Amino acid sequence: MRFDRAFPILLLLLPLNVYAASAVDLFSASVGGNQARVEALLAQGLNVNSATPGGRTALMGASFGGNARIAQTLLAYGADVNMADNTGTTALMDALMFSHENIVNLLITAGADVNAKDNQNITVLGRAKKVGNERIIKILEQAGAQEAPEVEETEPVEEEGEAPAEEQEKPEE
Repeated sequence: MRFDRAFPILLLLLPLNVYAASAVDLFSASVGGNQARVEALLAQGLNVNSATPGGRTALMGASFGGNARIAQTLLAYGADVNMADNTGTTALMDALMFSHENIVNLLITAGADVNAKDNQNITVLGRAKKVGNERIIKILEQAGAQEAPEVEETEPVEEEGEAPAEEQEKPEE
């Protein structure tokens, strides 16, 4: 059988939706501000909280890109405002990094954790202070954001009567 004759038969055997939308598609549309594409992907049933291999969600993309209307749409579809990517970054952290004040307010109103920490133990407020946007810092503080307390490194506590570890005799080999 020649290929040109077999091809139409093969097409009939394939499912109608050969191209499955992915988290990457939704993330890309959200970052790029493509409202129509975001709505189409969600209407197809794509999970609003699906994540890219790096753990990035569409809400993070909208927050990063400054796309408030898309962020509102995603929240209306049930986006988890506190999901974190593989580095511990949340949508709120993305929004404040680029001084998207309107999205910061939107996310806080939607229940974003203003005391979340990334994988380096940097809080939302700590990140905001690094950016230096005083208005966002004030918004976060008014919402209850706090910096993580400094953790001091301490020496291991030794039991009474024990010599410090460096003074203890090593067993003979």
